[in-house]
Amino acid sequence: MTRSAARASRDAPHVLIVGGGGTGGALAHDLTLRGIRITLVERGEFTSGTTGRHHGLLHSGARYAVNDRESAIECIEENAILRSICPGSFEENDGLFVAITDEDMAYYDDFVEGCKACGIPIEELTPEEALRMEPLLNPELKAAVRVPDATMDAMRMPLRFFATAKHRGATLYNFMEVLDLVVDGGAVTGATVRDLVTGSEGDLHADLVVNATGPWSEKIARMAKVDVPISPSPGVMLALRGRLCNMVINRMHRSGDGDIVVPQRGLSVVGTSSWT
Repeated sequence: MTRSAARASRDAPHVLIVGGGGTGGALAHDLTLRGIRITLVERGEFTSGTTGRHHGLLHSGARYAVNDRESAIECIEENAILRSICPGSFEENDGLFVAITDEDMAYYDDFVEGCKACGIPIEELTPEEALRMEPLLNPELKAAVRVPDATMDAMRMPLRFFATAKHRGATLYNFMEVLDLVVDGGAVTGATVRDLVTGSEGDLHADLVVNATGPWSEKIARMAKVDVPISPSPGVMLALRGRLCNMVINRMHRSGDGDIVVPQRGLSVVGTSSWT
């Protein structure tokens, strides 16, 4: 093959990352900061998998503050980290959780308590205050809570990770498919790859291979005779032309389907629905 990376020497740790989405990009960024040599391969265009197919919400964690506090805490911590290390990548527009019915109001106290317990900053608003922020809300709303949600371009932020990793010496290959993993003495030491541009094939060797392929992790792991059961959850979102709101709008109840509107540039993304 014409595009290749040499075997790493003992004094130059080399990591091969399989998968060019958000996880692979962030890992490449982080490891190059630590002086580790990186090669990353992606079978398609960067971010063309699940990374490029989400609604672009930077979660505050509030959505999970009642039923899944561990996830909520992780969300708000990562929210703060990403704002710090990726300035300019987000529309810092905040979000509103809106109560419309008496059933929503019955959830209100648990929601506020959950956010406070998870360290999620909130601001309790009157209906009048919420309507001044978002005039297209239901005028019959009963209450609203402001949270530090934000929106992002699903591809722009990972591409910044790739750019910084490349600037620090990472080697990034798109349209490079992993055909098999190289296993030596029970350890994965590289991958056999095919360049989908030239058709050439060859081996890439590394001290460590990372499987960052998301829903395809099971397929890659099977090449090393490792069982990593994956149960992908498909979903549907509706993208409407025009912005119905400028903040992220959530229904104040247990997270479900069709209860959030995310403004995404010139669109409004309505969702989410998922099933297994």
